[in-house]
Amino acid sequence: MRTVIAIVAGIVLLLFALGVTAPATLLDGRIDAASGGRLHLADATGTLWSGAGALCLPSANARVDIAWRIDALPLLWGELRGSLGGGGDASPKASFAIAHGSLTLRDVAVRVPADALLLALGAPAAVVRAGGVVGVSSAAFGKSGDSLTGGVALRWDNATVSAPGTPLRVGLGDLRYDGTGQDRWLSGALANAGGEVEITGTAAVSADGALRVNAAVRPRVGIDERRAAAIATALGSVGRADGAGSYAVVLP
Repeated sequence: MRTVIAIVAGIVLLLFALGVTAPATLLDGRIDAASGGRLHLADATGTLWSGAGALCLPSANARVDIAWRIDALPLLWGELRGSLGGGGDASPKASFAIAHGSLTLRDVAVRVPADALLLALGAPAAVVRAGGVVGVSSAAFGKSGDSLTGGVALRWDNATVSAPGTPLRVGLGDLRYDGTGQDRWLSGALANAGGEVEITGTAAVSADGALRVNAAVRPRVGIDERRAAAIATALGSVGRADGAGSYAVVLP
């Protein structure tokens, strides 16, 4: 028995040593494969356990500095635990734990350009021509199987989008979404402040990525009449008029 214990301990120590010395540049291949070639890790320094670099989205010419640290001890019982940080307010921040099909995130703070985020998510070309900066924050969020817990706040500041099939760009102002996990859905209220339209409604995303939106959108009172008419025409191509100036946008 002592021999078996010694062999197992030796294997653990060997794996730990390999991890400590493995260069952080090895992560680029994993990120490239996981993102379908959309994301890359540049200027990586350090090791797999503790390193830094820049997460790049070449198609959007976007770059975000990141740093990471992995805790070695939890690996012994099959848990990957660590933290993300960076060198400034624009850098992503979070602590994470992954184990046995579950994911836990804490103290999340991320801010990225809207078009870069949409490109990274693989959104269609007609959607990615968006402006503004998206911030995502969460004190605690968890996923275990198909169950979601905790909350996520999304803030899309100075949001603009292109109307489908036209050169028209519409200002959404500052878009706000606050979602709470319950069973397999993250659900919450959707609203905006400012911009050329008024938005009220709800949105939900499931554990497997399905999206539901039920919102009322209307040209904001007081904007130029011709501009309001053009926006109303664009809204009519994606929503159903309610006869009172609003358009119901429902997904799926």
